[in-house]
Amino acid sequence: MQNSLEHRTTKDVALLVLAMGEEVGSKVLRNFSQDQIKQISKAMSELKDIKDEHALSALVGFFNDFKSHSGILGGSREYVSNVLHKTLNGNYGKDLVAELYGDELRVYAESLAWVPAEVLVNTLKQEHVSMQALLIAHLPVDYAQIVLGEFDDESCREIILQISENQVLSGAVTQALKELVDQCKATYETGGTQSINGTKIAASLINRYSGDKTLLFNYMKDKNPQRAQELEDALFDFFIIFSQDIKTIESITSVVDVQQWALALKGLDEETKNIVIKTYASRVATELRDQMEILGSVSKSQVDEARNDILQIVRMLREDGVIELSFGSEVKLT
Repeated sequence: MQNSLEHRTTKDVALLVLAMGEEVGSKVLRNFSQDQIKQISKAMSELKDIKDEHALSALVGFFNDFKSHSGILGGSREYVSNVLHKTLNGNYGKDLVAELYGDELRVYAESLAWVPAEVLVNTLKQEHVSMQALLIAHLPVDYAQIVLGEFDDESCREIILQISENQVLSGAVTQALKELVDQCKATYETGGTQSINGTKIAASLINRYSGDKTLLFNYMKDKNPQRAQELEDALFDFFIIFSQDIKTIESITSVVDVQQWALALKGLDEETKNIVIKTYASRVATELRDQMEILGSVSKSQVDEARNDILQIVRMLREDGVIELSFGSEVKLT
């Protein structure tokens, strides 16, 4: 049916789907791509005051297309796959079908493009990086780019490396990937969007806000002190340290071990590292740089652990009234 509709105008297709009713129309729409569904849905929403002659033209045009059809159904993927499986060795047949119809998993994963990227990533973060990479590699390219943008820079680099190293998938991995696709869809369909709360969204917006954040937080505290506190907690991460004034950073570095900083500063640019290093005396600053050099390559888990330890120290200093954190400056690294 889709082939009969493809050369007709989007408006004609929209009118025909409307004429079919909700149940039948929805079944027909499932056969179109995501972009086509969006175009048809937009056309449906814009149809007003439909004239008899227009409706008749669209319906008659479709039935004329249908009547001129030969009656021989095109070879479905399943039909062609079965024929090739019987004709060729199983793997050869499967490879040829993949070449003719596109990768099976890519087709299977395409439906995830309807899931908001942040919802999908919430599910993916519970999986090993190899599974994250495999699934993202099979998403539509534009959507995959959006999904990658939801990961931090280091995770993004790891995922891209994993994608570049993937060549052949075993049957077991293929099945596991299909199950992951189903799980991601089920999470969204059963209310996975509830994990995206207003506090998280507002915190993300504040992090990108170019105005005076101090005034913004003062306004929030006046209107809703509890919500303002929740927003501060949401923005409270390791990188908030680098947006503080020099006195606050000195108070933090005075109680943080050099070894912890050597690990925590791994992977950061020189400008950001120097925000911490310049608070130390020359001898200690040199020791810190030497320690980072001696460490060489370290695992992400070690870096994360060191950053979390430092963040706990910062929390304690804040709770004890030793320091007062400012959320009004631009964070230099996110």
